[in-house]
Amino acid sequence: MAKKPSAKDQGILIQKEIDRLNSVFIDLPESKREVAKELIERIAFMTIQLEILEETIKTKGPTYMYQNGSQKMLIENPAQKSYNTTMNRYTAAYDKLVNLLTFLEEDDEDGEQDEDI
Repeated sequence: MAKKPSAKDQGILIQKEIDRLNSVFIDLPESKREVAKELIERIAFMTIQLEILEETIKTKGPTYMYQNGSQKMLIENPAQKSYNTTMNRYTAAYDKLVNLLTFLEEDDEDGEQDEDI
């Protein structure tokens, strides 16, 4: 991602990520898919935002020299702070989504045990 994509392009990227995540969770039962749908939409949005923030940090750096009159100081790039905050929330949301996958794995294990009986 060389420059910040337009709102339209961001929407397209987000939809692609939603489609990708939906394909991973296709086998979830309907009751769990409603929960997953909200998480998938939020995670897809955060994925694209994180990519944009990463590019900003790569090009402008995590810190920059701030000058206010004669006072100079090195401060954190606001993109870095946003990235860190978003990454924490992204990780938490992804963890909840992956926990829904463990529900499928538990179902598979129960099915295999039933076959052995």
